[in-house]
Amino acid sequence: MAGALRIVVPGNFPIGCFPFILNVLRTNDTSAYDRFGCLISVNNLAILQNNDLQGALDSLGREFPNVVILYADYYNAFQSLLQDATVLGIDSRNLLKVCCGVEGGQYNPLGPDFCGNPSVPVCSNPNRYIHWDGIHLTQKAYGRIATIIIEDIILRIKCFQ
Repeated sequence: MAGALRIVVPGNFPIGCFPFILNVLRTNDTSAYDRFGCLISVNNLAILQNNDLQGALDSLGREFPNVVILYADYYNAFQSLLQDATVLGIDSRNLLKVCCGVEGGQYNPLGPDFCGNPSVPVCSNPNRYIHWDGIHLTQKAYGRIATIIIEDIILRIKCFQ
C-alpha cells in the first residue's frame, strides 16, 4: 500500500440517472425506469459493481489491518440528492435534464458541439439543475454529494479511533 494509512475509494454513481446514458439507451418501455426516471438495469449494474468493489476493499482491509480503507458511497449520495432535490432548490422538472445543452427533448441533450462552444446554450441558473452536460454534475450537485460523503467518512473514521 506504499505507506498509506487512510484510503478513500469512491464507488460508482447511479449512471442510469445520467442524461448521456438515458439519451443513448432510451426506451419506450416505462417499466425500465424508476420513480426518478433513471434506467433500472443500468443502475443495477452500478450496484453490482459497487458491491464487488466493497468486497474487494474488505479483503484488502483484512490483508492490511493497520490501514483504514473507506468506501465513498457515491451511489446513495446521488440518490439522496435526487430525493431531496426540491428542498435543495433544484427544480424537480430538471432532475434529469442538462443545464448546458440544446433546449428541448427529454434531457436537453448536447448536440455535435460541447459546452463552452458559443453555439451551445447554457441555462440561466445552474443551481436549479443536477446535471451540467449529461456526464458531469453541476457545482451545486457536486457540492451536496461531497458534503454527504465527507460527513459519512468523518463518522466512520471516528469508529476507527
